[in-house]
Amino acid sequence: MIPVGDFLFEAERRKDEIIAQAEQYRLARQIPRHNSPIRKIYQRLLARLGELLVTWGSQLQTRFATESNTTQGNCI
Repeated sequence: MIPVGDFLFEAERRKDEIIAQAEQYRLARQIPRHNSPIRKIYQRLLARLGELLVTWGSQLQTRFATESNTTQGNCI
C-alpha cells in the first residue's frame, strides 16, 4: 500500500507540472509568429498606409506653402 504522504507528494508534483506546462503554453502563444500570413498582410497594409500618409502630407505642405507665399506677397 502507498503511504498517504507519498500520494499527496505525487499529486502536488503533478499539479505543479500541469501549471508549468500551462504557463509555458501561454508564453509560447504570446510570441509573435514571424511567418504568419496574417502578419505579412498586416505589414503590407501598414506600409501602404504609411506611403499614403507621406504622400498626403507632402501634398498638404506644398499646397499650404504655396498659399502662404501668395498671401504674404499680397500683404506687402
